[in-house]
Amino acid sequence: MKRIYFYFCLLAVALTTSSCDDFLAEDPKGTLTAETLFMDENGLDMAISGIYTLFVRTVNSTEFQLYMWCGDDVTSQNAGNKTRFAEYDRFYYNSGNTDLYSAWSMYYTLIKACNNVINNAETMEIDRSFLEQRVGQAYFYRALEYFNLVRIWGSVPLVTAVEVDYATSRAPVEDIYALIEADLLKAEEYLPDNHSVSPYFKNGINVAPNKGAAKALLASAYLTQAGWPLKKGAASYDKAAAKYKEIIDNASTFGYALEPDIRTLVTAASDYSHEIVFGGFLSVDSWQFASGSCEFPEEAGGWCDLLPELDFFYNFPEGRRKDAYFLTTIYLANESELVPWDSPRTNQKHPHFKKNVDAGIGWVYDYDTKAYTDQGHNWGQNGKTRFIFRYADILLLYAEAVAFGSGSVAAAVPYVLEVQNRAEVPADRKVTTGMSKEAFQQAVLNERKWETCGNEQSVMGRFFTMQRHEILHLQGNSRITTADIHDTTLNPEFTSQTAPSEQFYYFPIPDQEILIVPGLR
Repeated sequence: MKRIYFYFCLLAVALTTSSCDDFLAEDPKGTLTAETLFMDENGLDMAISGIYTLFVRTVNSTEFQLYMWCGDDVTSQNAGNKTRFAEYDRFYYNSGNTDLYSAWSMYYTLIKACNNVINNAETMEIDRSFLEQRVGQAYFYRALEYFNLVRIWGSVPLVTAVEVDYATSRAPVEDIYALIEADLLKAEEYLPDNHSVSPYFKNGINVAPNKGAAKALLASAYLTQAGWPLKKGAASYDKAAAKYKEIIDNASTFGYALEPDIRTLVTAASDYSHEIVFGGFLSVDSWQFASGSCEFPEEAGGWCDLLPELDFFYNFPEGRRKDAYFLTTIYLANESELVPWDSPRTNQKHPHFKKNVDAGIGWVYDYDTKAYTDQGHNWGQNGKTRFIFRYADILLLYAEAVAFGSGSVAAAVPYVLEVQNRAEVPADRKVTTGMSKEAFQQAVLNERKWETCGNEQSVMGRFFTMQRHEILHLQGNSRITTADIHDTTLNPEFTSQTAPSEQFYYFPIPDQEILIVPGLR
């Protein structure tokens, strides 16, 4: 693999310890080698800091989430520097896309950092509890990145050694899941219910992965294997349901709870919410940990990378959740005026996702006046915590596993109702214990679609849901196009599919990587 990225050197990993707020802010001194880094507790903490820094880089920019445009909830502009997103939004996959390579490279860079810890730390002569809580994090992050890789690219190189092997080949999907499961069982064993020291535990919640986060990722690996492409079916769904239920039954132990008001989720008040099972915690104080406000309207100076698909927006049920999630009035910065999203005076003729508007950087949205104001901060940066898993996800994923497994509808209905009641879903749309299995399955998938839309960093986001349920190709040409309002049009080869095709369900290996290792073709 290309040595700059795929085999990221230990020294570079160790030096990427800049702080996220005060995340392990120690300034590394002296020469850092494998021997010195794994000598004592401070060195191990420094190595975990390097892993966290790399992880944050995978979630702080849209360039690492090309897959999100392949779901039916988001679309992109098709002009200027957004065309690289539009390629995947339209299902014209391009193996030369630089963002595709950035994602591939960063995932493997993080895996290499985890390998360094996993392969070196176990021999350290330090307190065993201290060691396990750190090494457990390395197992978790390695599993997370392989979980992303195997779903985005399918068969990929399975690298667990520190040594460079340019003759590596692509491993079978089953082998990759075997490593993911083994890593997460180890993480579940090693990680505590709750971390006890900063920065791993901060502002009342776990910033680092804890035992509950490991269970969530393991359950999601089981759930995914139940569907496409492995299709392990009911047995795998049941394993997922049991693991998700362990989280629900121990929610108070792990500190998980739904936010009482769904509107809180799109504000800075949720950055350290107890609804976060695992997140990417950013900071606007350092560009390294900040993210562009991609959902913010370009008319107000935002980057505007990510837009709701109009068909999705029009079909989204009216109510408190829709009002909470979507920005429908656009601030014209040059005129200091608010106009509707579909006004002739707006550029994109789309609503926007609201979750990164009020993000602790000064943009404040008023739900009563439907207006927002700039408090004078840099709108180009965004410190909103990225939700990798929310407790609402766990409740709905448990319901999905029950719905498609051998469990009873009645066992899962109360947990779906928790999410629906918070969203103030009308009584005639709520799930009931009298529903058929098939009706409950569709209701749960719909509920997850509405609840988690536009969350590009979600481990179980819309693209991955559509992929494993083999409905990605059924989007058809649903993009809305009129004289004044339009989404990007889809590749006719994609819309003409009659069955899942790896051509569109998996991404191509980046050209830059194949140039180095032709065997990956």
